[in-house]
Amino acid sequence: MSLLTSRRFGPLFATQFLGAFNDNLYKNALVLLVLYQGFGAVESPGLLVNLAAGLFILPFLLLSAGAGEWADSADKSHIARITKWLEVIIAGLGAAGLLVGSLWLSLTALMLLGAQSALFGPVKYGVLPQHLHADELLAGNAWIEAATFLAILLGTLVAGWLVAPSATAAPGMPQTTLDASSCARVRQPAVRSSSMPAAPPVWSGAGSESADERSEASVNGVAPQSRWRPLQATRRLLSEVRGERVWPVLLAISWFWAFGATVLTQLPVLVRDHLHGDATVVSALLAVFSVGVGAGSAAAAAALRRAPDLPLVPAAALDMGVFGALLVWLLPGASSGEPLQDIVGWWSASGSPGITLTLFALAAAGGAYCVPLYAALQRLAAPERRGRAVAANNVVNSGAMVAAAGVGAGLSGVGVDGLLAVFAVGNLPVAWWLWRHQVAQV
Repeated sequence: MSLLTSRRFGPLFATQFLGAFNDNLYKNALVLLVLYQGFGAVESPGLLVNLAAGLFILPFLLLSAGAGEWADSADKSHIARITKWLEVIIAGLGAAGLLVGSLWLSLTALMLLGAQSALFGPVKYGVLPQHLHADELLAGNAWIEAATFLAILLGTLVAGWLVAPSATAAPGMPQTTLDASSCARVRQPAVRSSSMPAAPPVWSGAGSESADERSEASVNGVAPQSRWRPLQATRRLLSEVRGERVWPVLLAISWFWAFGATVLTQLPVLVRDHLHGDATVVSALLAVFSVGVGAGSAAAAAALRRAPDLPLVPAAALDMGVFGALLVWLLPGASSGEPLQDIVGWWSASGSPGITLTLFALAAAGGAYCVPLYAALQRLAAPERRGRAVAANNVVNSGAMVAAAGVGAGLSGVGVDGLLAVFAVGNLPVAWWLWRHQVAQV
């Protein structure tokens, strides 16, 4: 707990929490409005939900390489302040889209929020080794993961609470309480980021940049190679990182995001079609998932402090497969035309507690899986290239999530339960690969 009250970590924790809360409040409210209230009057709400997820991820593929070079060449606290004030402007645009009932303006704002998150990502993880001692990295990463998923929890709960009253609004036009709530909160991350201590670039003398390039990057705050060529920078970044020790760690982290994104993206459709729950049930189960990831993250950090050589990552991958398969087995069959229940009515059904506990266990396994991997990423990356290593991780993660979305679209005929079964089984070869190559045990 002492980390949370320290200036070297507390402002970053608050900035990450508030930013993730804003993103998830907006994104989940938009998804719930489309699924349950007909926002935008689209013919295929399920397809639009996948499109929204893709639009949020796309900027990570395009901007992460330049963001990583920016983080390595400028003060990370300065970048945090810039990106968080951008968040204020973008959230205001999103609020305007919801207020006027414009689906495409709302989706544009969602994509811009993804761009802002892509720019902030290398700062979030790259700054930890500069401000924390080596024996504090596991705890710091666990707190960051807990902040992220606690923000998801609160964002989804608030989104469900705000969307539910809009049933009385005109079709395609949500009530404006959502807009007011978003605007009241977007300024907080920028205020908290101003308290972050300086985190200047680290030059070890081993990098490939010339002194002139370093000088230009430091003055302008952006690496000159990537300023106008994001695709070229991305190709170069991935080519460089594939030859480094951190590459297997990036692949392992990407599986977590591919699997987790599939679960989170499909959960609203699963609740509506299989569990016959309304938006309050979606919010409640997303909250359960978020708390589970936070609990698993904290448990992993505590376990690894006692036994650093514990093969936790492959064991967690195996657990993700087992609990994912169990969740699919517990689901009732899909059906249409049945009335949707609120959280009180749904919880009284006989199978609901088992489904909830299984989802929690699945999420906890995911939290235990990712914390050691992020600590390994920070430990293995060279200090002067840490921002670019995190950026490469964001690119690979984004590619994995886009690929997972493509698999989901290709397997749409097997249903949500069939898709989740495929990804659950996919954890088994991943667990074997992690154990065989001792990923994160270095």
